Amino acid sequence: MSPKTWLLAGATAISALFSAAGASANLLTNGSFETGSFVDNNGGQDTDTLGVGSTSMTGWTVSGSEALAWIGPTNPFSLTASDGSYFLDLTGYAEGAPFSGVTQTISTTDGAHYSLTFDLGSSANYGLPSGITASAGGTSQVFTSTSVLDSVWTTETLNFTASGASTVISLVGEQGVDYIGLDNVDVVETSGPIPEPAAWAIMMSGLFGVGALARRRRAISASDASLAGA
Repeated sequence: MSPKTWLLAGATAISALFSAAGASANLLTNGSFETGSFVDNNGGQDTDTLGVGSTSMTGWTVSGSEALAWIGPTNPFSLTASDGSYFLDLTGYAEGAPFSGVTQTISTTDGAHYSLTFDLGSSANYGLPSGITASAGGTSQVFTSTSVLDSVWTTETLNFTASGASTVISLVGEQGVDYIGLDNVDVVETSGPIPEPAAWAIMMSGLFGVGALARRRRAISASDASLAGA
């Protein structure tokens, strides 16, 4: 492989590494539940009750064991979205368990690291605590809010490593009485998979090549300057 080819390969590998580390676009579709076929089917309460299996919300499928409430901005419950105008109540219109949830499958890179964040809603007016089980592939964790405020959103984070070309994101109600809020769901890649040894070798060769080329150019410049001053 010629020096020029080594330099190009090294630069490409380095660029790919930093691109993976700097990726920050939300991999989910409709993370704030703003789009879809919303129908107020609860007597003018600006709420759409969606049964298990519904795909009315763009990108999402309703899961769990209970219908959920997709709530709009003119609802009469003194509750507001944390991002945008719409949000979910994973208790639906039933008190206590069982609860509903949502799932979405995203494209991932095997071995890459990701961060799932979401806003968990709770309200002392509707009973505490409020809890959600968040899952991403083989990683799962329960998040709970016990805030005594009337209406509050708490941002939660689940870090995970992908084990394949796709990963199922799941958020299901875990604890609650009359309200478990969910909004502003986001998945971003935090770092790519560790490069293979061969890739590291190419990167290091590229770095050494860049350094050698820079030293050679400085030496030539110094030599030219010396000759000019002779």
